[in-house]
Amino acid sequence: MALWRLILALIALTYAGFGFIFLFNPDAWGTTLSIAFTSPAGRTDFRAVYGGLEFGVGIFLLLCALRREFVRIGLFASACALVAMATARSTGLLLDGFDFLQAFVVLTEWIGGAVATWGALMAKPERDSVPTPLQDPTPDGPPPAA
Repeated sequence: MALWRLILALIALTYAGFGFIFLFNPDAWGTTLSIAFTSPAGRTDFRAVYGGLEFGVGIFLLLCALRREFVRIGLFASACALVAMATARSTGLLLDGFDFLQAFVVLTEWIGGAVATWGALMAKPERDSVPTPLQDPTPDGPPPAA
């Protein structure tokens, strides 16, 4: 479980870190991504989606990494987000043409998504913290039938 917590924390810090720099330095990072802002509204939207959303996802994943019983949930959320972004970016590369930076990013997203998926499936929950799917969570069992 410690390995999966470490991997989840790394994914979380990556999201939060990119979110922070996109939020507070949109012009430089927009240029790096070939995004030109033609109005303040475009810059604000970039801050919200690339900055705020990524920062928020990073904080959520970091909180999941801090609690053993939430590690699998965090890994599953990471897998969903990374695979969705990789799928959309791959579609863009196919429809819009090849770009080396985007190809590198999509490769890291696919790898991260695969690792997070594997972790969500393989990480063992904290012993006695989560009932098995068919186990009654009440200590005395179900009430007797009348």
